[in-house]
Amino acid sequence: MGVLLAETVAACPAEPAITDARGVTTWSELDERVHRLIHALRDRGLASGDAVVAMLGNQAELIEVSLACIQAGWILVPVNWHWVADELAYVLDDADARAVIADARWLDVVTTAMAGAPTEVRCRLLVESTEPASGLLAAEPSGFESYEAALAAASPEVPEDPERGGPMFYTSGTTGRPQGVRSGLSQVGGPPEVFTLMAHSFRSIVDLPPEGGGVQAVCGPLYHSAQWVFGLFALACGASVVLQHRFDGDELLTLIDQHAVTNVHLVPTQMRRLLDLPEERRAAFSGASLRTVIHGAAPCPLDVKRRCIAWWGPIVTEYYGGTEGGFLALITAPEWQVRPGSVGKPLPIVEISVVGPDGARLGPGQEGDLYFRNLMGSDFEYHKAPEKTASAHLEDGLGTLGDIGYFDEAGYLYLSDRRV
Repeated sequence: MGVLLAETVAACPAEPAITDARGVTTWSELDERVHRLIHALRDRGLASGDAVVAMLGNQAELIEVSLACIQAGWILVPVNWHWVADELAYVLDDADARAVIADARWLDVVTTAMAGAPTEVRCRLLVESTEPASGLLAAEPSGFESYEAALAAASPEVPEDPERGGPMFYTSGTTGRPQGVRSGLSQVGGPPEVFTLMAHSFRSIVDLPPEGGGVQAVCGPLYHSAQWVFGLFALACGASVVLQHRFDGDELLTLIDQHAVTNVHLVPTQMRRLLDLPEERRAAFSGASLRTVIHGAAPCPLDVKRRCIAWWGPIVTEYYGGTEGGFLALITAPEWQVRPGSVGKPLPIVEISVVGPDGARLGPGQEGDLYFRNLMGSDFEYHKAPEKTASAHLEDGLGTLGDIGYFDEAGYLYLSDRRV
């Protein structure tokens, strides 16, 4: 069995690892499918450090591709399935994609993008979709192979020479082309078990049950770094994952009760939509299994958070962070009720500085640019953009997400603005 899932596969091979729209993938099935995928991609010429672009939804195949990359030294590039062909073509070229794995729902976008991208793609795998695709070609397009057929023909044996890989996420590109972010998660080389250690080191943030197990619901797109981290970190810690491809508040409540979900990650828009459900639907929701509702990615209106705490209880935790720096600060519901609007205190492995226009560090109550440093030594860079990397750093190891804020006297952080 593979190095990442060995302990859980041995303990509960027939238990659900992933539940998605198609059904359930058990731990032993997931383990074998990842083995087969690694062999299939290696047989098609993929080498250490190569980039695998995945245009997949919240489905088991994206987790399989992620685990394969983490264990075979490849860079996973999960891309936004809302993109048009021009945006995807840019990322295929910028990431130097060597493999493309796509769901047939977006086949027309992928084929158009690949026709316009000069990069040398050695492998093209197509996942059969459960939904109709717009403009789907009548015949399988030239150069594509069936994902399932490729796995079926590959060896189920544990691959030799495991090597750590990881994801490179592309930013939204609101001020230009999307930019690839290479962070501590994106390292290639060394043992894949490092990923497991990273996942377990964040167990207190993910807040999975201490006795093991747990069920993590992922209801936002896995091409976002936070959703991916919560899903993959939970899986690496032995929790099963329930995937919802498109957020639907009513369905999410059903999934939580049906699958005894213990943990769920939300963004403020989703929280508001849950609150907007009819009162009788919210009253019918048990939520007895829930251990932690964690939210981030955007500022949460005070009223929305107060109402969520009133509904779910003191299990609503907020984090501050980003693709470049990961989790930076955290605040529990009881703390937040004393200091509404705060995003918490920096994590023990993070140092956050408030910096004035002249570069001086500012004290409590003084507003300035927020810079962070990971005390474990990891940092980030923008792929093929050294000038942008430099502009996002005050000095080596001290970077910014572009936010403005301040600390109070007790060391709690507040966000007040964002640099354009």
